[in-house]
Amino acid sequence: MLDDVPEKAALSIDSIESVTPGDTGTADDVLVCVVRCVEGTARLGMVFRHPGSAVGPGTPGFLLTAIEWYGRQVGQLDTVHSGKVTLTGAGAETPAPRDVLHSAPRH
Repeated sequence: MLDDVPEKAALSIDSIESVTPGDTGTADDVLVCVVRCVEGTARLGMVFRHPGSAVGPGTPGFLLTAIEWYGRQVGQLDTVHSGKVTLTGAGAETPAPRDVLHSAPRH
């Protein structure tokens, strides 16, 4: 992959396992869900956006903080593979099964 080409990924939510709200006014809500990677390769540290959120500079998203694949922690999830992911960010209660989260470009 070329260094100047932004990496894209999309995660389709199969089920929500848990939502843990953070402190009021912070972006530390935690969402744990089972997903299928439907585009690209999802990697730890990528930011994903919910389809209902406004997109623009400074718009918060969900930081991909953990990926579990077949019971072990991994650093990425490739297209067509399913796994359990942990996403951290404000609004963790908004995604629902069948929603597709898209990666946000890095700036």
